[in-house]
Amino acid sequence: MSAPHENPDGSTSRRLLPVLGLFSATALVVGEVIGSGIFLKPSQVAQATDGYVGLILTLWLVCGLVNLCGALTLSELSAMLPHAGGTYIFLREAYGRLWAFLWGWAEFWVIRSGAIAALAAALAIFLGKLLEQIGFALPGQNWHTTEKIIAVGAILLLAMVNIAGTHFGGAIQNLTTVIKASFLVFLALLPLMAVHAQNRVDITPLWPPADGRSLWWGLGSALAGIMWSYDGWGHVTVVAEEIKNPRRNVPLAMSGGVLLLIVLYLGANLGFHLTLTSAQIAHSQAPAVDVTERLLPGFGARLMTAMLMISVFGALNSNILVGPRVLFALGRDHRFLQPLKRIDPRFNTPALAIAILSAWSIVLILASDLPLILRGWLGTSATAGQSPRRLFDILTDYTIFGGSLFYFSAVVAVFVLRRKRPQLARPYRTWGYPLVPGIFVAAYVFLLFSMFMAAMTECLTGLLLIALGAIVYQAFAGRSSRGTEDANPA
Repeated sequence: MSAPHENPDGSTSRRLLPVLGLFSATALVVGEVIGSGIFLKPSQVAQATDGYVGLILTLWLVCGLVNLCGALTLSELSAMLPHAGGTYIFLREAYGRLWAFLWGWAEFWVIRSGAIAALAAALAIFLGKLLEQIGFALPGQNWHTTEKIIAVGAILLLAMVNIAGTHFGGAIQNLTTVIKASFLVFLALLPLMAVHAQNRVDITPLWPPADGRSLWWGLGSALAGIMWSYDGWGHVTVVAEEIKNPRRNVPLAMSGGVLLLIVLYLGANLGFHLTLTSAQIAHSQAPAVDVTERLLPGFGARLMTAMLMISVFGALNSNILVGPRVLFALGRDHRFLQPLKRIDPRFNTPALAIAILSAWSIVLILASDLPLILRGWLGTSATAGQSPRRLFDILTDYTIFGGSLFYFSAVVAVFVLRRKRPQLARPYRTWGYPLVPGIFVAAYVFLLFSMFMAAMTECLTGLLLIALGAIVYQAFAGRSSRGTEDANPA
């Protein structure tokens, strides 16, 4: 449902009605974040840190606090500009239409599509794990191709469901969120179960030796994996227009949601390392599954794998449901992208935006081996004995670098808008300003540098696609932008 809304130029547009309360907004923050990262990424983190548990827990805590600083900062922008579009609106008001267009461009080419592809790949990983657990023989070396087919099929299925009606996609989301909530309880209790388990693992030494300097320079992969696991808390700003009293509830939902995630993630990682050795975690495709099997022998692995498939399926559906809204906003702002704002008359959904975003996500899956091919051309192929990287890890490195660039820019926008638009009402002002946003900015400078050094080919590919957006903007969008701010006034 929608209501008339008057724009600054006197024109009217349709505004979505606020229907989500504080609990729903917080659940959206947590539900968007918990999908696959906490269940898959501990293996990548253990590999990059040589399994030192003290270092691992510190990285998860520090990354969580960095994201909390970002949430506290973006809360000021969301309370000030509680309109549909979220980051798209913040970037447009701070830097102009070009940078906002690049965000939408990156969402399509790199960030959202990459997240959809990575989640679909995670779903295929869990399905393969479940088939192995019930005694089905996987097709050996051909499983990599089968994994891609499964991932593509999942995207096609959910794209058709969401095109057929938002209520169908919403029903899937509601069901998977209930199951995901039970996950949260299990993760919170996991350390207690591990402490009382027989043959508990000795997690010492907690820290690398003082002369292990080379390890500290190789933390980019670990940081990328952890940040992927925290990624998504800012997506609630995209639907701020549909949240009751957004100037209060969006800041509370983001900060409270991130705090809850920090507690759950620390508890889960502690439980993992009290149950399995770091070497076992490093060589596990899904540590959560192996941990559950050890604590609940005989059926724990199959139960957890099935639940993880549902969790990832829900996160995949959420991205396919929410992602096209950014494309829809681009269609409202730019005439040459008008088709993206079309509503299908039969289903009342942005069918074209859903279809295009899903199609490019499928292309990313099918072309995911390209970075490995490029490394071979550049003479930087994997060394002998080094196992090839998983499809899931390639796609998440590809996604998180581009997303981090714009999260960085959105937080810096707080400094920009305080100087550029001091007259705007700020119902919430960033706690600890300017230290809190400064911590986020400094941490992200280091994070971006570390990720670039650890996955240079994937990062350069993402940067190239974003740079192409500036060329497209100058050629088309710059002279075809609308004169008003449409339904998102400042």
